[in-house]
Amino acid sequence: MRARIRIVLAVGLVAAAVFMNGCLFNLFETAKMLGAGNVAITLGSGLMDVIPDEDANWALTPQARLAFGITDKIDFGMQTGAFVPLTTGDFGWLGAKGNLKFSIIDDPETFSLAMGFGAGYGAEFLNWGLFGEVFFDVNSTIPLFLVYQPTIPLGAENFTIWHHIAGGLKLRISPSTVLLLMVDFRNPELFSFGLAIQIGL
Repeated sequence: MRARIRIVLAVGLVAAAVFMNGCLFNLFETAKMLGAGNVAITLGSGLMDVIPDEDANWALTPQARLAFGITDKIDFGMQTGAFVPLTTGDFGWLGAKGNLKFSIIDDPETFSLAMGFGAGYGAEFLNWGLFGEVFFDVNSTIPLFLVYQPTIPLGAENFTIWHHIAGGLKLRISPSTVLLLMVDFRNPELFSFGLAIQIGL
């Protein structure tokens, strides 16, 4: 009986820590557009520190993203995922979000720039939230990408803007497959390492 009570308390503490410190969708997206009529799925996971001030509080955040090329310069995407603390293995839902992305510059020899906006529901947004996006890709020798996402959590007591920055390598495996290796940071003190593969369908 006492063991069950301890397990329930541990699960409750982890859940409270998650909602007090926030969860994080990895920004598994670059400035590269899909093209009209094309579809891509991105499968990946983040490894994030749930409570940055303490040790051994890591969690996996497996995620899936589905995107559609509406035109050559406009993409629509949807993302969802799960939250699995490594200390307990309990499963929780991250939420869901959707966005529209618009190509500004796309030069295969130099760089690509895109902007977007979207909305989401989940712990990351304190229920509902709105966000903007800026995507920047380096297309030359070192295939780097950078994403900035200012977020307005609608569930916050006062108006606030959270700043989410992600960046890393985009390694093209084939004409329709890209591997993303990245690090995400969002104030206050949320870090996540991410790994994902984007596959054109």
